[in-house]
Amino acid sequence: MKKKRLIIALGLAGIGTAAMAAPPVEFSGYMRAGVGVNARGGTQVCFGLPGADTKWRLGNECDYVIEPSFNSKIAEYEGSDWHVHFMPSAYRAWGDNEFNVPAGKRGDELVTRFGQVYTYGNNISVLGNGKLWAGRRFYNRLQLGINDQFVENNDGDGAGLEDINLGFGKLSLALMMNPSNASNDNRLTIPLRLTNIKTNPNGELAVYVTGQDNVQTENQLTGVDPAEVAKRGTIGVYHSQNGVLGGNLWLGAKFEKQADQKIWRIIGQEQTQYGKTAIDFITEYRNKSADNNLGDKWFSIGARTDTYISGPFRFLAELGHDQIKPDVGDTRRLTKLTLAGAVSAGNTAGSRPTIRLFVTQGWWNEAARLAMVADKSRTAEVYGDKKSGTSIGIQGEAWW
Repeated sequence: MKKKRLIIALGLAGIGTAAMAAPPVEFSGYMRAGVGVNARGGTQVCFGLPGADTKWRLGNECDYVIEPSFNSKIAEYEGSDWHVHFMPSAYRAWGDNEFNVPAGKRGDELVTRFGQVYTYGNNISVLGNGKLWAGRRFYNRLQLGINDQFVENNDGDGAGLEDINLGFGKLSLALMMNPSNASNDNRLTIPLRLTNIKTNPNGELAVYVTGQDNVQTENQLTGVDPAEVAKRGTIGVYHSQNGVLGGNLWLGAKFEKQADQKIWRIIGQEQTQYGKTAIDFITEYRNKSADNNLGDKWFSIGARTDTYISGPFRFLAELGHDQIKPDVGDTRRLTKLTLAGAVSAGNTAGSRPTIRLFVTQGWWNEAARLAMVADKSRTAEVYGDKKSGTSIGIQGEAWW
């Protein structure tokens, strides 16, 4: 009996020692999920204009996603701290056929992907107090939140230097690849970023330059060369100015070239607060030129208001309009309106978790209807014979 007690005591002591020795883990993440129906019967449909780069997302997200993140500091050296970051994720667009499920059936499996897994060192003095990292990660993400648009995005596998202090700004440089391609065919992207360039007491400038090519060679087993992929290059310039209309004004311009296609875009966003109401306004213009009359001009404008009522209650409204004029064919137009009541864990627009009850209405013209039908979209499955539609639903969203 005494031996058993001794063994148990030693075991508990070992567990306690291991627990004390383990590095602390920070837990953060993002999730959204919900359920909805359309006014004609069936599940929620979401309204977006074919050919547009984004859609107005409030009450208009027919998907769910969860991205839990785990970060642990595992070492320190000469003033720098070294971490491991891990983020599994699950995503599903409603109606997706992720595992090639037979026609007429839906796959309900939760598919876990390793969205991020990388190690990094912070505050490395010999690197201008910057960061050195390697692995798989979300990288260079520059997002417009209310329409979930990534103006810049270089996610992938790679390594890089980040936020090296140059005195007048911070420099970041990375090498990104895609090892999931064939062994003789790999994407090679080199994004460069210069940020935190002070232009005035309340203004900052950022410049993003990205070049992309494919590293390819002949397959020695088959003697076949990979399909040639056009080189791609982009440059974006973005300026943020605090204090405009009581909030922040963000302006951007971006140019992209790939093969015979050239894209220019100009973007503006104003985020401000008037009393109990937060306002987020976005407008964007894109001019895409391409051979064989495959270009178009896209214009988008919209805003969201988020008003505190009392206690945990808020009221939200979002109105957005998109218009595309193709080189050949009629102009396509779509307008979307969402009204929502929300219960949130706080009294600010960013308080999370939040649960929203919403109604979303979309209107479009005949040219947009024909484009939806040609795309065989979920919207066209329900409203392919109409030029308007309605969805009602409940959605939960959280970040922590």
